[in-house]
Amino acid sequence: MAAATDHGSDLVGQGPTLDASEIALVGEAARWAPSIHNSQPWHLRRLPDGLAVLDDPDRAVAVIDPRGRDRAISCGSAVLNARVALRSLGYLTSVEVAPEPAPEPSDGGFSRDRPRVMGVVRAVGRRPAGAADLALAAAVRQRHTHRRVYRSHAVAEEDLLELGKAVLDEGARLSIADAPARRRIADLLREAVRGQAADAELRREVEGWVRRRGSGAEPVDGIPSSALGTSPFPVDSLVHAGQVTIPDVGEIDAELARSTVLAISTREDTLRDWVIAGMALERMLLTATVKGLVATFTDQALQSPEYRPAVAEALGIWDRPQVLLRVGRALVEAPPTPRRPLAELFAD
Repeated sequence: MAAATDHGSDLVGQGPTLDASEIALVGEAARWAPSIHNSQPWHLRRLPDGLAVLDDPDRAVAVIDPRGRDRAISCGSAVLNARVALRSLGYLTSVEVAPEPAPEPSDGGFSRDRPRVMGVVRAVGRRPAGAADLALAAAVRQRHTHRRVYRSHAVAEEDLLELGKAVLDEGARLSIADAPARRRIADLLREAVRGQAADAELRREVEGWVRRRGSGAEPVDGIPSSALGTSPFPVDSLVHAGQVTIPDVGEIDAELARSTVLAISTREDTLRDWVIAGMALERMLLTATVKGLVATFTDQALQSPEYRPAVAEALGIWDRPQVLLRVGRALVEAPPTPRRPLAELFAD
């Protein structure tokens, strides 16, 4: 598979050797990527000229993500962060997405018993880091999922255009839900949430990633309870083992009616598409962070396979929707989620 480069494939294999501090900086950026329930389902592998991101099957969220789609999207976000860090160091980069042969497991997902290389990021030459590169790199630590209320859901047209370009540059597509689409998505969300709330095993799994205050050592993964929203699910929060309030469809409809609802989609629905969706997602989130915007994932209707075609139909797209989220400006700050120590992530 051909590698995507900043300046042409003739630079692949001709790049410089990175020193230990540069590899550490690239790994540090990768570990701050968003992931499903902050499970951080990745290993990192040092390379002479870059970094490989592998998935970690032991950190799978198997009930809610049986095919590993959200896990691959998470790893794709880590790949994007690694590339952003390399570019900020003044390197041209090459990215290989899911370079191993495509798997053929019976469940349509990918192997859960051995790590797979999700992406390889390499330095392939030198060039001065531009202002945009440095701004994205600074946003890596500033960005975090916002599960609290919004001050405003309005997003300027020029900002939406830049978010769309960020997604398109990574090989995916951004769709903006219009009013009818938002009403239909509200219906689908409520039905998906009803199904998740009724699934005791799923709720236990999600609760396993919620970190309650006073429950032990300082967490290094999962979602601190202080970061959860206070509005009825699915406006700000998650389905977990605690009490779940499912709002009337009118409440969800009213919330989404005033929201900017975005969807990231890919042409196909393969492992490679999932990784690309993750890269596009993180590029968009970093761009949004630079602009002072925050985002809340609203993915429940995509986590239930029976609703994904209906989401695509509501959006009026032929592509496969991979991520659904709201974007706007925060009313109150939400705390960042913790991360595992960098040394724990390296598989070599």
